Amino acid sequence: MAYQLSKDYLWKEVGDQVVVLHFESGRYYSLNPSGSAIWRGLLENQPSDQIVESLCSEFDVNTETASEDVQIMTRLFLEKEFLVVD
Repeated sequence: MAYQLSKDYLWKEVGDQVVVLHFESGRYYSLNPSGSAIWRGLLENQPSDQIVESLCSEFDVNTETASEDVQIMTRLFLEKEFLVVD
């Protein structure tokens, strides 16, 4: 599945983290390094298994945990409407 940034948000990389800003409210959200890696992977249209593999190698986490994290974060990004299905 492909995702794109919602028209109501802007994002920027700050160090190894991603900051997501909502234009209208001025609220911003800072993602930790693993959340940021998931974010970038989704916006680059990487398959979930590729994002999981990247998390496992970059953060020394097992496949089951990384897969669960990708699912949880994807659901959160969609619920918060940071991302929309393309």
